[in-house]
Amino acid sequence: MPRPKKEKPNHGNLYEVKITLGKTLNGKLIRKSFYSSISKADARKQAEEWKVAQHVADIAGEIFVEKDATFADWARKWLETYKKPNVDENTYLNSYRGPLENHIIPYFGRADLKSIKPIDIQRFYDKMKKYSDSMLSKIQMILNGLFESAIDNDLLTKNPAKNLDAKSKKEPKEKLVYTNEQIEAVEDYSMFQMPEIVVLLETGLRRGELLGLKWEDVDFQNMTISVSRSLSVLKGGKIIEKPPKWKSYRTNPMSKKAAGILQSRDRISEYIFPNKDGAPQRPDTWAAKLKKFMTKMSYDCGVPALTAHELRHTYGTKLRRDGIDIYTIQKVMGHKDIKVTTEIYVKNEVETLRRALSNSL
Repeated sequence: MPRPKKEKPNHGNLYEVKITLGKTLNGKLIRKSFYSSISKADARKQAEEWKVAQHVADIAGEIFVEKDATFADWARKWLETYKKPNVDENTYLNSYRGPLENHIIPYFGRADLKSIKPIDIQRFYDKMKKYSDSMLSKIQMILNGLFESAIDNDLLTKNPAKNLDAKSKKEPKEKLVYTNEQIEAVEDYSMFQMPEIVVLLETGLRRGELLGLKWEDVDFQNMTISVSRSLSVLKGGKIIEKPPKWKSYRTNPMSKKAAGILQSRDRISEYIFPNKDGAPQRPDTWAAKLKKFMTKMSYDCGVPALTAHELRHTYGTKLRRDGIDIYTIQKVMGHKDIKVTTEIYVKNEVETLRRALSNSL
């Protein structure tokens, strides 16, 4: 009996097997090829394994990512799997999905994940220098995160973004702070009209932390105030409670002035600064109210109109002026990293010293 003839490669030196995935809107067949240098049977085996893997992913409701995935395939899989379930909605939208979809995928999206080299990342960073350090920090965090996860999932052997840094050419917006004299004038002016300003200047709370304060957080006997939550607005407008930023739970001493402001408040709600109906205030609505009040106060008192973040920044700066050490300031402000505290307040200290020396010459 004659021996069956061995199949010859049908695509150069490779064996090719095509499978049909479906049709386009125009009725054209969508096909995918699998190749093997061994035999056509081996190429068929690859095709079958691919179909099984895709079917399992469909049943599980997951995004199917192949070994030869594009950057966009893996990036979206990483986002849905590792980030969406583990961060709050606003963080997911603003710190992850926004930068990924608006900046990173438009640049790398169609590239083979394995083909991206450190030089490609550096070229991308060079093109992004027009954006703020804050945006570049988010982009670096995303790229390092998704490449490290790709290594863990055997899609890559090295992280091409490792040890690379992106620096912005954009001049950072100067944060304004009040002098001690201005703090006193602002507190006197706003005490009865918008007492939240006094509390911010006396505690350094973040906007969401201020609006999330409840009576249970204040201990008038021991003169402490606890930061246990922050208010945030979801995309649909719903107000939610969440942990303070970086989960910076803390209990700080409360000044007599802050205690006096809080003790004068009517207890119409579990929240100390609710809206007129006793419900929690939307942080963005409150910010608009603050801006309007600041404009009026600036005109009446001749002081700069600051944002809630700059009022918080004023508190931290005053602590440093008063000789409080950086580690204590970090704890009181709820900073994640001592580097953040140092970069902000040591720099301020140098600037204050420079002005003092200039005035003495």
